[in-house]
Amino acid sequence: MKLQYLIQQHQSELSELDRGILNYILSNGDTVLSMGIVELSEQVHVSKSSILRLTKKLGFSGYSEFKYFLRHQQEQITTISQQKTIFEKQQEDIFATLNYVKTVDLAVLNRLFDRSKTIYCYPTGFSQKKALEEFSKMMLSMEKRVIVLPNKTEFDMVMPMITAEDCVIIASLSGETENVKENLTTFAIRQIPVLTLSAPGDNYFARHSTFHLTYYCDFFQIGRKKIPSQSLIGLSCLIDYLIRSYGLFTLQEGNHD
Repeated sequence: MKLQYLIQQHQSELSELDRGILNYILSNGDTVLSMGIVELSEQVHVSKSSILRLTKKLGFSGYSEFKYFLRHQQEQITTISQQKTIFEKQQEDIFATLNYVKTVDLAVLNRLFDRSKTIYCYPTGFSQKKALEEFSKMMLSMEKRVIVLPNKTEFDMVMPMITAEDCVIIASLSGETENVKENLTTFAIRQIPVLTLSAPGDNYFARHSTFHLTYYCDFFQIGRKKIPSQSLIGLSCLIDYLIRSYGLFTLQEGNHD
């Protein structure tokens, strides 16, 4: 069982403080394995008792059992990862993303896209930009006005023009892009619907947007120096699924006219 699954299971019991601790653990898995509870509490700026309470909320007797779980999980991931080929990982990213999105009811997003005067898209990286440009091109063919904002400066400049009659899509990898958090706060205050897309995990974007969807992107090694890399093919699959879902929605709506 993965830590992410345990977090999902106990979602309703977790406080903002708990989420902050877990976010640090998920982002620094290897480092946390060598930390005692005192060192971890110093790193995340909380008391030892806060960490103990969190481990008990997740079903462990204490920090030692929690660390044993993390170590065992890491060993499993390493073993499985070593056994998979680079192409198997590619297939897994695609299948995991598609299997996930098939479980999501996209009707509410299709209606949101349909009633939005403009869909504003902001990518936090180059690969995300390419995926959202494809989304823009395909949505334009269905007579939806989609604007891809290429950088943070333009995103901030257009903020006052975005209204509750529009919607915003933000594509990220980590879901923790620091300089976008202020934009999410503004959208929430102004009641502007936001859809965020990110890799799996309990991240800031997932918790502070109107809608959130996940895509999968496992690490693999490339080159003579075995550089750890990630492909965002899962994001492209997710975007393509959204396009097809909206296309089917408009086709069915047209048949009712």
